[in-house]
Amino acid sequence: MDTVRPVDSGSGSADLHAGMGTACPANDTASEPALRHNKAFRRLLYGYGISVFGDCFNGIAISLWVLQTTGSAKSMAAVQICNMAVSFVFGSLAGTLADRFDRRTLMLSSDLFRAFMAATIAVSLFVLHAPFPLLLLMLGLSMFSSLFQAPAFYASVSRLVGKPHLQQATGAIHLVDNIARISGLAAAGAAVALIGGFYAILVTASTFLISAVCVAAAGRFPSVERTTTAKTTFVQEWRGSFAYLFSQPLVRAIVVLQPILLLFFMSAMMLVQVMAVKVWQANPVQFGLIETCIPLGYMLGSAGLMAMAGRMKHRGRWIFVGLLLLGPLYAALSYITSPYWALPLIVAGGAMFACCTMLPQIMVRAEVPDELQGRVYGVMGTLTSTAPIIGLSVVSVWADRYGAPVVLEGLGALLLLTAFVMAVAMKPIRAYK
Repeated sequence: MDTVRPVDSGSGSADLHAGMGTACPANDTASEPALRHNKAFRRLLYGYGISVFGDCFNGIAISLWVLQTTGSAKSMAAVQICNMAVSFVFGSLAGTLADRFDRRTLMLSSDLFRAFMAATIAVSLFVLHAPFPLLLLMLGLSMFSSLFQAPAFYASVSRLVGKPHLQQATGAIHLVDNIARISGLAAAGAAVALIGGFYAILVTASTFLISAVCVAAAGRFPSVERTTTAKTTFVQEWRGSFAYLFSQPLVRAIVVLQPILLLFFMSAMMLVQVMAVKVWQANPVQFGLIETCIPLGYMLGSAGLMAMAGRMKHRGRWIFVGLLLLGPLYAALSYITSPYWALPLIVAGGAMFACCTMLPQIMVRAEVPDELQGRVYGVMGTLTSTAPIIGLSVVSVWADRYGAPVVLEGLGALLLLTAFVMAVAMKPIRAYK
């Protein structure tokens, strides 16, 4: 089967703005430098990993402050709802701006503003003893700023590395992300205990500043290639991004697939945590191993996909292979009686999840016009940040009522059914080579 490519919108392309029906692929010449020699990409990747690492300090310190100050689970939920609401309302708008303005400038501005907000939060909470509503406002501003960094970074990758290196670059991003989160969470807990929340949040501020230095050191990004010189307004491009998503079967399928996959995955992992405590009666060491196996499996899956770059065929089919295997794996976990027997299944689930998430990212970078990638990532970010919260809310209620094993088994069966339906219905992904 031929590789699926974005469908030309025909005579209606003017309504979609900026030639949205025709793909403008990134440089796909063999002369693009290998990733290890691509200084711009490496420096951006370093900055991204450092900022993810530092953000873990912020999350741990603020969570502890909220619990110690208010003692309320509702307050913790309010923090999550605040972040979700900002992402839902402004995610697509931030993605549109990432396509209209210089992406490097947006990333620099986002890192600098986030560093300022982190320092402000530290002083406000631990020196001025600010009230909880003010914390929500500051977190909302910080979250708003981060919405510009992500689509600008992701949308820049294809032009920085060239089409031949997209799979390796995407794998490298996922590896660095998971390594930074694992090490960041481990270090953040120790740092908050040793130096306190004030200095832990200042560590976050410093990592955002280092990230900004890395972005500046990366130099100028390759210019965005546009298919038309027609001038359009911000509102026209924002509306046009949704028109593009609905008009392109491949992109539309990916935008639907990713939130659904995250909803199932996050819900299943939460149920595994509940089972570890209530069913398997895992001790702290065993619980830590379970937590480590989730990103470890993802890292192994990412490394495997990187190793197969250039030799992997029928990428779309591999997505559904991983998706079809996840359902039975979750159902099998519901019957496990020992945490040690669960470890290999959790690692395998992480590897399959990597296959299901990395490959669609490669498709987006390869097939979506460069001038539209920011908008696509903005909309995807909005949906993927909202769907897991909804899933966790529903599944947590069911787990309390029926028990985690029963709900996990049902979730696995539902995912298997959903995977079959999507494998049949999402032909553009299935046919992608």
